Amino acid sequence: MKLASHRNFIRTTFTLLILLTSTSLLEAYPPDNAAVLYYKAFLMLKEPSQEVKEMMADMRHGKIKATDQVRQCLEENRYALEFVETAADVRECDWGHDISRGLGVLMPELAKVRSTAFMLTANAQILAEEGDYRAALARCLTIHKMARHVSDSLLISYLVSTALNSLANERIKDFLSSMPHETETLTWLRGQLVAVSVDAPSIRRAMVREKEISMHEIRVERIDSILETMGDDFAKDEFTADAVKKVRKADPEFFKVNREYYADVMDDIIVALDLPYQQSHKKLKELSARIERDAKEDPAAIMAALLTPANSRVRTLGVQSETVFNATRAAIEIYIIKAKTGRLPEKLPADLPRDLFSGGDFEYEKTKDGFLLRCRAKDLDKNEIRQYEFKVAK
Repeated sequence: MKLASHRNFIRTTFTLLILLTSTSLLEAYPPDNAAVLYYKAFLMLKEPSQEVKEMMADMRHGKIKATDQVRQCLEENRYALEFVETAADVRECDWGHDISRGLGVLMPELAKVRSTAFMLTANAQILAEEGDYRAALARCLTIHKMARHVSDSLLISYLVSTALNSLANERIKDFLSSMPHETETLTWLRGQLVAVSVDAPSIRRAMVREKEISMHEIRVERIDSILETMGDDFAKDEFTADAVKKVRKADPEFFKVNREYYADVMDDIIVALDLPYQQSHKKLKELSARIERDAKEDPAAIMAALLTPANSRVRTLGVQSETVFNATRAAIEIYIIKAKTGRLPEKLPADLPRDLFSGGDFEYEKTKDGFLLRCRAKDLDKNEIRQYEFKVAK
């Protein structure tokens, strides 16, 4: 009797352990680090040929419909894209970067993320052609989420995340112009865009991080790392070639004074990034000119000249992307009014997301096919007023 009871106890305990283990395994998926799933996707990813990449680009620009080659590429990458979509919904993403490598930190995921984003836009286009606009928009939202995972840990990752956001923004804008405007879908999309706007990549955070890492790099024992980061084609002009020669021969004192100059000028750049766009662009241009001028006369400014990018251009790229995003969110509110009342509003509703080139409301104009949202100040890099056209499907 005791033996039977003991066996029953063991059997029951073993069964419970199996159930507990099974439950924990099920609850452990997906993992709490999105990078795990992204890396799985990248291992499975079959890169499209150059021909297929060009077809996908033509699809985005409305030049062609989906081809058999594009469809085959997407089918071959179906499981990889499923992993990417699951990863995008995981909040945390730690790529495991070795920051001790400084500016030479390896980020192989950036190219793969861009490649999968292009595939997602192609998949979205096919879904839109088939009339499944909600699924098409969901693919675009996945790209926005990927952009948050790429993040702003360094300037290069900020630029990639901005490019991803721009890609998603343009696709959403195009789909809004061709889809039926139903209140339910538009309200869902509005909520989704509000959600992805949280923790958007920040140029300020990227620059602060860039400064921290560069300050560690600007020292004599890191010369090889610095020059390797710059690449073989970096020293194309006479000034840069001469500056690189000086860096190769530099002593610790050279790097000490360069760290001090670089820290001061980066502080000024970071402050300028917080200004409204028109003021910020002007200040950043002035700072770039000052660095270039100082570097020709003062060796202490050489590293700043080599390491600081075209900050005004980077600032503009971010404002471009954010302004399209805001225009899209504003357009959704106009489409919702159209869906509810049967006609476009006569004037722009109050309290909509703003034009970041001016800091004010968009200018609203009804057109024969829909409406325009126009910025009230120039994109200073292009020297033009940007406007965004939205159509109303018949």
